[in-house]
Amino acid sequence: MCSKIVGLTPGQRRICRRHKDHMPAVGLGVRKGIQECQHQFRDRRWNCSITRDETVFGPLTLIASRETAFTHAITAAGVSLSLSRACRDGTLSSCGCSRANRPRHLHKDWLWGGCGDLDLMP
Repeated sequence: MCSKIVGLTPGQRRICRRHKDHMPAVGLGVRKGIQECQHQFRDRRWNCSITRDETVFGPLTLIASRETAFTHAITAAGVSLSLSRACRDGTLSSCGCSRANRPRHLHKDWLWGGCGDLDLMP
């Protein structure tokens, strides 16, 4: 799978091979990021359109523009959220829940524990 992804650097390819079980969540996050981008710009001249080839965004990512910056940011956010949710759901091999101690200011009747999707990843 990792050898078929066009445009990865050698370092990215190594990470992909080392964490193959993370790649479905990464792909889902990219798709969610694209969907959100297209939703936000649905009535604009530039509507976060994608190409139908392996590069997804085509030459857009080679241009220093606000659109490129937004595309990178929203896609990174989608991937981060997708990975944290996959971690929360226990589908990834190398992540875990936060091991932080109970905050002192937390009301004494509140339970502390479990794993939320916004826990910081190790």
